Amino acid sequence: TGIISRVTYPVLSSIQNDVPLMKHTYRKLIRSTMFVTSVLMLGMAAVAEPMIITLIGEKWKPSIIYLQMLCFVGMVYPLHALNLNMLMVQGRSDLFLKLEVIKKILIVPTIVIGVFFGIIIMIACMVVNTIIAYYLNSYWSGRMIGYSFKDQLMDILPSFGLAFIMAISVYLLGLVLPFMPLWKLVIQVISGAVFIVTASEILKIEDYIFLKKVVFEKLMSMKTR
Repeated sequence: TGIISRVTYPVLSSIQNDVPLMKHTYRKLIRSTMFVTSVLMLGMAAVAEPMIITLIGEKWKPSIIYLQMLCFVGMVYPLHALNLNMLMVQGRSDLFLKLEVIKKILIVPTIVIGVFFGIIIMIACMVVNTIIAYYLNSYWSGRMIGYSFKDQLMDILPSFGLAFIMAISVYLLGLVLPFMPLWKLVIQVISGAVFIVTASEILKIEDYIFLKKVVFEKLMSMKTR
């Protein structure tokens, strides 16, 4: 999220006076970011069990459900950063501050609920909070360039849907693999990567094609140096 904030702010600032170009660039950033984060976060939720056991041991198995739920929270964080950057680019630091205060206030009942009902309920409230926060951020940033919350949602749903299908497939694969956690983790990660690349190539996913082009151009520029 920090990287996305630092990189996108100067990009958006440089075109702030060209609203159509800004909207086009902003849409591309939103879609590409969601493609990457949804694949990574939902993929991590799918392989949480063998990953936890491999990295920190069997005694940490009770934390698996926490990680899986937090992946849904983390998946939206970079989108928060992009929407808040848009407010800053448009010179609306006042609105930025108001939204941050509102979101911090919403955290208080989440913590109180966690104290009385346990950490799983608290994380469930965090999921709800992050959805509310995303709506608030995207609503106000979208109004400035004619890119509403509904438009953003329609743009990110294909990436989320593909990543969700991948995650379900990888999770079910892990249930039937008769291997130790390390090898199960390796097979699941490779299977998930192959699934995403193959499906994106067949379906011609625009966000995947854009990211592939960027990576190839970067690799080619490194070779020519």
